[in-house]
Amino acid sequence: MKEIKLTLPQRMLFALLKAALQEQEPEVSLFEQATENDWKECSRLSTQQGVVIMAWDGIVRLPSSLQPPQELKIAWALAVEKYERKYQHYCEVVCRLSAYYRQYDIQTLQLKGVGFSTLYPVPSHREGGDIDIYTYSASPEKLTDQEANDLANRLVEQHGVSVEYDRWEKHSLFIYRGIPVENHRYFLDIERSKLAQQMDQFLKDRLRPQSVELLPGKHILIPDPAFNTLFIAFHTIQHFGYGLAIHHLCDWACILKHFGLQLPAELTDARFLEGIAAMTELCNRYLGTCVPVSGGEKLAEEMMYEMLYPFDVEAYPKSTPWDFLKFKVKRFVYTVKVKNRILYTPLWRNPVFWNKIKKTIVWHLRSPKRMISETKE
Repeated sequence: MKEIKLTLPQRMLFALLKAALQEQEPEVSLFEQATENDWKECSRLSTQQGVVIMAWDGIVRLPSSLQPPQELKIAWALAVEKYERKYQHYCEVVCRLSAYYRQYDIQTLQLKGVGFSTLYPVPSHREGGDIDIYTYSASPEKLTDQEANDLANRLVEQHGVSVEYDRWEKHSLFIYRGIPVENHRYFLDIERSKLAQQMDQFLKDRLRPQSVELLPGKHILIPDPAFNTLFIAFHTIQHFGYGLAIHHLCDWACILKHFGLQLPAELTDARFLEGIAAMTELCNRYLGTCVPVSGGEKLAEEMMYEMLYPFDVEAYPKSTPWDFLKFKVKRFVYTVKVKNRILYTPLWRNPVFWNKIKKTIVWHLRSPKRMISETKE
């Protein structure tokens, strides 16, 4: 892979994350030349990429003389303390919701989030914004998986919680004790590609939940390693073109660190495999994993560039609503072009994609302000 020329703050951030994930001392020489402005930019970048809390685990491994300036260091430490309290609340909500559903023969599988955080050296330092669950039947003789999923939504509605159904095919959405909860019917966004449809069924057929203790005496269900490898890979690649960030790469690095790269023989899609190779190459180079891989070098460069210079940040117009509408169209064309390399079939042969387009148009027409605002689809 051709090495991408990174700025000093970017190299600092990757050094901190590598140290945090691999539980080792950072490359000290990088920080000997860091100025206050370099540290401020490193902090800004870590926030943008969703890894500000984990970066702290690298900072505390530095000699005190090489750590950030005092004012920034205090602000960073306070952000970590605040998120740790938030993480505790997330764990309590997950355990409470799982126990509640269990009374009605509903199993609750945690996707990503606090369940996946157990693979991190410091679980409470993997940042998250919502809770993703997959609800299914604990008693197939009483109700089907689909019935269990529907019942899970109705049960919270009975407690006065509003559930949003229409916007997404793969999950409903509700706010429970202040936290957004996505209740999945599907693991993947099956509307976007035939590969997603095939992979979703592949994952369902091989679902082997494992029980882990999240809080003292309280257990939750999480996917097994084989499931997580494919799910995290697909989820990360699905963000390529719009929303790919370094925190996705850190998740993949945790998969590689704990399980290596174990892929089923049935997985033969060349483009998807190239995406997995590209992510693995990036983790090997920047996050300290050591997993043999071949191919994907060019794609890895493109992924890295998108993470560091995201389209929606660099190109966002600051002038008129019309400019923003043109921007959204331009971004859409870019996203489709990029995603087509790995996940999509050509548009003229992809009825799944055109169905998504129709839904997006209807969603925008219901609220025209979305066409000229920064609200994400």
